[in-house]
Amino acid sequence: MKVIITRPLEEGKKFAKLLKEAGEFEPILLPTLEIVYRDVPIDIGEYQWIVFTSPRGVKGLFRNLDERGLREIREKKIGAIGKETAKEFKRVFNRDVDVVPDRYTAEDLLEVLKGVVGDEKVLIPTTPATRDVLSRHLKGDVVYVYYSKEPEDLRDRIERLKNELLNENDKTVFTFTSGLTVKNFFKSLDEEFLEILKNHYIVSIGPITNKVVESYGFKGYIPKEYTVRGMIGVIKSLR
Repeated sequence: MKVIITRPLEEGKKFAKLLKEAGEFEPILLPTLEIVYRDVPIDIGEYQWIVFTSPRGVKGLFRNLDERGLREIREKKIGAIGKETAKEFKRVFNRDVDVVPDRYTAEDLLEVLKGVVGDEKVLIPTTPATRDVLSRHLKGDVVYVYYSKEPEDLRDRIERLKNELLNENDKTVFTFTSGLTVKNFFKSLDEEFLEILKNHYIVSIGPITNKVVESYGFKGYIPKEYTVRGMIGVIKSLR
């Protein structure tokens, strides 16, 4: 079974590796985003909490910290939106996070943080494309440590994929791990591809991403655990 991976290339390769380990799948990398990390001045000494909404936020902050910042982060309280983000934080900074919600959405993370942050100041290293759920309700600052852009060859690659699917009868799985991967994919589709897509599967990483899928008139399968591994469990059930 072919599985289309729309994540940025580096993350897409990891997804593809997990798929190959999980069974007889044919991963096809179709990144709809390119990640660009930014150099920005950050003084984490001003904050008691640092809250991450993606592994990319972890990487982006690390790239901007000097030696003093790397020492200071050991004393900060850390929130992460999900276990993959928490895992990345531990890999990069060699310590555990303090807060991870049971369900991996910004709303659930906010609910947990409201009970422990109080009036303490919060830093949120993220991207301009992120939803403002946390920044609207927490006392602190947002810093954009990365942004995403659409690959220049995306429309050409989507056209080639359409032509391949026209000649196949087997169902293909399209996977989306963020609302922006959905938007960049669908805005590049013509009417013919939209009709083709009706005969294939869509798997969304969670309900927020799936809402964007639904806005285009489609409905995706959602795993119980909002992670790539959870998505693979759903994909295996579709064979």
